[in-house]
Amino acid sequence: MNLNEIIDLRRLSWSKVRQSSGTAGSYLKSYSFSNGKKVYYKLSFYDDVRHIFGYESINEIITKRILELLKIEHLNYELVHAVVNIDGSDYETFLCSSLDFKRSNESKITLENFYDINKNNDESIIEFLKRYNFINNVYDIILIDFLINNRDRHGANIEVLFNQKTKEYRLAPLFDHGLSFLSPSYLDDDIKGFDVKKIYRANSFIGTSDLKKNLELIPDNKIPRLDLDYDYIFNDLYDYINNDYLDKAKEMLMERVDYIEGIRNKK
Repeated sequence: MNLNEIIDLRRLSWSKVRQSSGTAGSYLKSYSFSNGKKVYYKLSFYDDVRHIFGYESINEIITKRILELLKIEHLNYELVHAVVNIDGSDYETFLCSSLDFKRSNESKITLENFYDINKNNDESIIEFLKRYNFINNVYDIILIDFLINNRDRHGANIEVLFNQKTKEYRLAPLFDHGLSFLSPSYLDDDIKGFDVKKIYRANSFIGTSDLKKNLELIPDNKIPRLDLDYDYIFNDLYDYINNDYLDKAKEMLMERVDYIEGIRNKK
């Protein structure tokens, strides 16, 4: 990852996708084709006053690295330093790129819609996910959402993939972790005053809005040892990203890893 190189992406056309939490601003998304593959791009928040702002793209990269270390299947976001054009104005910024996670012959549907269509009468979402053998994936989701303070795991941020040829279902690799860590804190005073120990209410399709309480859904023998390499996760970002933000994100992650290890030690 060479973040000193600035890539010219002014050819891209951006569409606005308002995020579900109600926070002011929109995500901007785009795509292009490279070597026959579709490449998706996502910016942090954008509005007509502040333009491109926030740390959502950085959150995706930090989370990708955590998922990689924990060997949890995930969308492979890459951080890109680029110049883009929005509504006739050029902006130098960092953004995320990724490839399509669907395999050949696969179609996708949101978990929320899949559940609505296929659930039995009065079947809970947990019972439903067990019936489809997705429950281990769910434990991964609950764990990672607690670790990164993800407050936006709604029913469309988890997808089910169906292979038309084999007639098999699988949960899509984990994706879309922008509204995590300190987001949507953007101002220096907000970052410095952010309470990393507070449990913030989350928009969670699985479990409750309390990310810590959701950990109770994970069986004792499914709680992994969290041996994370914090230098790998954070160090190369310090030359480019607000250091106060990175320090707070690292502090939050270490605090929550310690909490998980405390649970393990009590078992």
